[in-house]
Amino acid sequence: MDEHADMRDAMPDWNNFYMLVGGVAGTLIGLIFVVISLGAERPKSGDQDRTRILVTPVLVHFATLLLIALALLAPISNLIRALLLGALGCAGFGYTANLAFLAKKRIDETEREVVWDTALPLAGYFLVLVSAAAWALDASFADEHAAIASVLLLVTALRNNWAITLRIIRRSGV
Repeated sequence: MDEHADMRDAMPDWNNFYMLVGGVAGTLIGLIFVVISLGAERPKSGDQDRTRILVTPVLVHFATLLLIALALLAPISNLIRALLLGALGCAGFGYTANLAFLAKKRIDETEREVVWDTALPLAGYFLVLVSAAAWALDASFADEHAAIASVLLLVTALRNNWAITLRIIRRSGV
């Protein structure tokens, strides 16, 4: 009996969800480049730090969502899936925590939004780690935690991308 067929049968209700999340994330990665192009037309002092601390994380969150979708749709064993999700969760958690410390030093307090820039992404990456552990243990809630993490990271990245876009529009006086 094909062990991959069993895994695909266990996730039929989730395939469409992860196809949608992965497709949305891939599409929205392109939107980030449009936003960056808008901002490049009206440079402002400190833009390099703002880009690194505020814009790049949006790209990272969308890319992570794309990779989560790929890991959950691939016909691989639960252990490999758990390892992939664990690596994504650890990398995302560490990256976001590092940016929080960097933001405190390099960008103005009025430009930082701790809930949207730090707390929600950390919660999302923590849930990716919980999902990884659940996949490793064949727990029944593995999909739910990965889905909640995906929605949390998607909403956070969308909102932050919108906030950045509004800042750029205000800067240009449109």
